[in-house]
Amino acid sequence: RQMCIRDRVALSRERILSTAFNLLKQYGLADLSMRRLATELGVAPGALYYHIKSKQELLASLASRMLSDIYFQGLTPSTALLFGCSQLFVQLCQVRESAEVIRMALAMHPDELSFIKEAKELFTKLQGEDVPDEAVPVAVADGQHNTSELAACSLLHLCVSLVEEEQTRALLAARDVPAEPPSSYLHAVQALMKGWEQSSQ
Repeated sequence: RQMCIRDRVALSRERILSTAFNLLKQYGLADLSMRRLATELGVAPGALYYHIKSKQELLASLASRMLSDIYFQGLTPSTALLFGCSQLFVQLCQVRESAEVIRMALAMHPDELSFIKEAKELFTKLQGEDVPDEAVPVAVADGQHNTSELAACSLLHLCVSLVEEEQTRALLAARDVPAEPPSSYLHAVQALMKGWEQSSQ
C-alpha cells in the first residue's frame, strides 16, 4: 500500500500521457498497454488507474493531446481550415497508428476535441451564418448534430484516413512519410469544403 501511495505522488496525468505518447510513436498501438506503460514509468499498474480510468480514456486523452497543438490561421474560413488540416497532417503522420487513436476519440467524445470545435465554427462562418452554430436547424435524422458539426467531423475523418494511407504507402515502400501534405491531400480537403459549402446554400 505504501508503494502505491508513493507511485501516486510521483505520477501525474501529464507524465502518464507524455510517456504513453512516446510509446505510441516508438512502438505503435499494439504495444501501448497499461501494463507496458506502468513498466515504462516504473510504477505498479494500479497506480495508473488513479489518474486514468481505462485504456479507452488513455487513448481519448492522447487524441486530445495530439490535436491540441493544431491551430487554424487564415484570412478566410476556407484558408484557415486548409491551414489547420495541413498542420494536422504534419502532426499525425509522424505518429504510428495515430489515425486509429483519433477515430477512438471521435467515437467516444467528438465534442471534446479542439479540432472539431474550431472547425465547426469555421464551417459556420463559411456558410455565412451570423448566429451560434447551436441555433442552426437540425438537418439529420438522428436529431443530434447540425450541419457544421457534421462537416467538422467529416473533415477530421477524411484527414485521418488520408494520413493513414500515406503512412501505409511509406511503410510498403520502406521510406519516410512526407514531411508536408501532398497535393492530393490538400485537394481532397478543398473538395470536401467546396461540396459542403454548395450543399448548404
